[in-house]
Amino acid sequence: MPRAALIHQNSPPNIWFIARIAIALMALAPISPIKAEPVAGEKIGILIMHGKGGTKRLISSLGRALEDAGALIKMPLMGWSAGRIYDKGYEESMDEIDTYVAELETAGATRIFVAGHSIGANAALGYGARREGLAGVILLAYGHVPGKRRFAQKLSKSTNKARRMIDAGNGEETAVFNDSGGANETATSSANDLFSWFDPKGPATINNNAGKLKPNTPILCIDGDHDQWKRCKEILGSAPENPSTKHAVVDADHKGTPSASAEVVLDWLQGLK
Repeated sequence: MPRAALIHQNSPPNIWFIARIAIALMALAPISPIKAEPVAGEKIGILIMHGKGGTKRLISSLGRALEDAGALIKMPLMGWSAGRIYDKGYEESMDEIDTYVAELETAGATRIFVAGHSIGANAALGYGARREGLAGVILLAYGHVPGKRRFAQKLSKSTNKARRMIDAGNGEETAVFNDSGGANETATSSANDLFSWFDPKGPATINNNAGKLKPNTPILCIDGDHDQWKRCKEILGSAPENPSTKHAVVDADHKGTPSASAEVVLDWLQGLK
């Protein structure tokens, strides 16, 4: 029954007016947000990295949910963002991640997780393969797969152009390359930096990273049910076994996977020992 119906239309005018004002004020009163259950254990910090050509928009709701659960969150614009596309090579990007991890530790985090969406998941896996001491890696709709046939065919002109420049001793020179995915169709980058991301046998491949993940670093890998690119089974099939590693599927497409994953991520974090 509508609230207004609780006051009879034949009530004295002043009562009816006061009731209407009260109802309006109730409608305007702020609704208390639903808080997630606190993440148990030590203070955790989570670096969440966005996808290619993107901003923090697609990962922001996940970040808020984790903050509400008590985690320290960082969501910086990375070297594959719309304004920085491939302004650093793959290994240099790992060094940049080091700085954000250090900032989380300085802020009081004692357990560090690195998470990423799409190409950000690629970087998160690469970071886990190179660094000790992470409490976990969270991969959301893993993307960017150099070495895979379709990827290699689509970007072969750019890869070959960068290789020719490097072979000619011009690896530090900047050029415009064709790109695909995210919000960009081209990328202005040095040949060295771009090639490190596109090299089919290079540092950004699943083959180079999944098997080198540290055995004590668990993975939460989440695929979107409506995402045409599902990589978790391949990644987890190559990664070291860990009892806390988990594969989950959420009802989302590629872009929507981070926002659909908050409950799964929280459940996984709360279940870790």
